[in-house]
Amino acid sequence: MKQKMFLAALLLWAASSVCAQTESRSTEERTDTDVRNNWFVSVAAGPQVLFSDHDKQLDFGDRISPALDIAVGKWFKPWVGMRLMYSGVNVKGATRWGLSHSTGEEVPGWGTGLYKQKFNMYHLHVDALFDLTNVFWEYNPERFYNCIVYGGIGLAGTGEEPTSTNFAGDFGVLNTFRLNQNWGLNLDLRGTLVGDSFDGEEGGRAEGILGLTVGVTYTFD
Repeated sequence: MKQKMFLAALLLWAASSVCAQTESRSTEERTDTDVRNNWFVSVAAGPQVLFSDHDKQLDFGDRISPALDIAVGKWFKPWVGMRLMYSGVNVKGATRWGLSHSTGEEVPGWGTGLYKQKFNMYHLHVDALFDLTNVFWEYNPERFYNCIVYGGIGLAGTGEEPTSTNFAGDFGVLNTFRLNQNWGLNLDLRGTLVGDSFDGEEGGRAEGILGLTVGVTYTFD
């Protein structure tokens, strides 16, 4: 009798264990499927500022220019993804002797020889995305806010004379806010390092761009 009770209890435990594992596997499969289907597109716009050889002589407000981001990407796991992004429009700065992308307008207070500059630019880059929220807390696809850090490489330059193409590195913080299953808002703070010849002049040090864009992201089911 005891053996039969023990056998029945053993069979009951085995059945419950199998059910639990099946349920756990089903949940994991749903989660993996959700992640694999997390292709997304995003578009955003905002201000950006160029830091190059002579820009510090220019009023900060005169250096602010528009930025546009267009990206497509995918989340491979809840905490890691990748995106391909175009960033661009134009940048403003200052140029010595009007040699590079000069607007013909002198910078006030600096006499002759220093002119304002403006030129169209592009920045194509691939970024690795790391969702810190999902790293330190349990993955929740319905979470309202996620903090994502990223770093990437690409090319930046301009097609205007004097033309330039430079390797570029970027890093930043992407803040996302969930609106519903497919739509979200994003706030992206990014720094970009480019080569010294990016603005058409060489001053012996790398140049940079600081940008802040706000936009929307659509995630496919």
